[in-house]
Amino acid sequence: MPEPYKFTPSAEPVEVNTSYIFETTVGHKYQIVFMEAVRVMDFLDELPVLSNAIYVIVENVEQNGELRFDSRIGATIVGVVKHYLEHVDLNSILVFDCFVEDGKQIKRHNKFDRWYRHYALDMEFVKMDEEILEPHGDVYVPSFVSILYRKSHPRKDHIEIEMVKLRSTMMKGK
Repeated sequence: MPEPYKFTPSAEPVEVNTSYIFETTVGHKYQIVFMEAVRVMDFLDELPVLSNAIYVIVENVEQNGELRFDSRIGATIVGVVKHYLEHVDLNSILVFDCFVEDGKQIKRHNKFDRWYRHYALDMEFVKMDEEILEPHGDVYVPSFVSILYRKSHPRKDHIEIEMVKLRSTMMKGK
């Protein structure tokens, strides 16, 4: 596994709603934000288990030139997720949503899936993916949502049931 970049949390001790920053060797800065999912997806109130999930946003906050392949970015993001879970709660449910604004959501989803398969093998987590068609004007655009949770999560069955409900809710455009 490539060595992750050095990252720093925005607060010590790490809190539920927090962020991390790291910078690549070529000067790109990334921020990973963890926040209660109900702050982003208000319809989760109807899903008692997923309403306690943590929404994760990965964003490039400062781009220094062209973005190129860098295996350390994936290793760093997985390292940040591990650090967060170890300091907040290993039974957290994490929600990753690929933004659709620039049309690159399929590439982001595939990249996240590769990172998970290569760098998160020791996490013993289940990754559930949903492709959701969201209305954008007269067309439907695919969006991808991934949920990560421990294989031994005490509410595993409820998570899987609520993921089905989440998909049908999002497909209705709520």
